[in-house]
Amino acid sequence: MAGDIHALIRLKKFAVDEARRALGELLAHEAELTRRQQALEAGVRREQELASADPTGISAMAYGRFAESVVQDRARFAEARRRIEAAIAQQQDAVAAAFNEFKTAEILQRQRDRRAAYDRARKEQVALDEIAAINHARRHAVA
Repeated sequence: MAGDIHALIRLKKFAVDEARRALGELLAHEAELTRRQQALEAGVRREQELASADPTGISAMAYGRFAESVVQDRARFAEARRRIEAAIAQQQDAVAAAFNEFKTAEILQRQRDRRAAYDRARKEQVALDEIAAINHARRHAVA
């Protein structure tokens, strides 16, 4: 039975590792989203500078269409961020639950190990007490 608990512990540890890996992937996706969002904002600043520096006004006319696409991109980024943050929160809960199950199995194994050690010590003490009683009986029987 003890071997079954060790197998359960390994299984629970694997589940924790998998949940953490999935969380890491989500966090990497969030970081990539942030990087892309920052690149968009840098592009907006560049386009604004170009539009304001152009004396002919052609860049300013083109900036209007660019600004419309930026508004749509920002909306897509906001929606993507909302979804990824929700997924991260859900995965963090999954990591916590998996870790809880892992620790529960570890605690169960420690309790079983302590109980087995107590039982062994008790049996050993009973055997020693029996030997002492036999020796005591022999000493008094001879006398």
